[in-house]
Amino acid sequence: MGVVLKRMMLRAASAVADRLEIDVLVTGEAISQVASQTLPNLSLIDAATDKLVLRPLVASHKQDIVDLATEIGTADFARHMPEYCGVISVNPKTNAKRNRVEYEEKQFDMAILEQALERAKLISIDRVIDDLSRNVDIEEVSQALAGQVIIDIRHPDAQEDQPLQVPGVEIQTLPFYALNSRFKALDDTRQYLLYCDKGVMSRLHAHHLLSEGHANVRVYRPS
Repeated sequence: MGVVLKRMMLRAASAVADRLEIDVLVTGEAISQVASQTLPNLSLIDAATDKLVLRPLVASHKQDIVDLATEIGTADFARHMPEYCGVISVNPKTNAKRNRVEYEEKQFDMAILEQALERAKLISIDRVIDDLSRNVDIEEVSQALAGQVIIDIRHPDAQEDQPLQVPGVEIQTLPFYALNSRFKALDDTRQYLLYCDKGVMSRLHAHHLLSEGHANVRVYRPS
């Protein structure tokens, strides 16, 4: 999952770089900090682009990276950046096989990537924090009330491994990738609480649904 995801990221970055007439890509990866950043995997990831990929931190110690982030003022931003739990591998590979990666990529509809690139918005790095502060206000609740419906939007594997149980409250399972297309078929007289492990996917999808005019959506973040 991690290798395929980063190959897709490089494809997207390469397309954006072409628009901006940029010849080189730069990432903040360091060797072996996570499974996708072993030397074999980094080599496989780089094969997804014809551009040179520079990694200034590739041999840096993790604490040195943290210290540098503190010095340049990005540490607090990084510290509060949540994980997107929909793309976390259950059994990550430190030496992914090219044929398996290419097989998995053939299952992906590249039109989705093209659509994402068409809708992409370019933001200057010095405006990122300001842009994030303009997010739509999304209500989060730590307790579900009788009559409300919790929608577990996690991947089916996560739903099966760690079933969500909230006594006295109806729970429906609707994976994040099917939520937007199927939500309009739900009873619009009821209030729905979106749930995922980290709260990232639930906020993203709540934002989208609220923007579409569905006012009966909240985010469920149990304490």
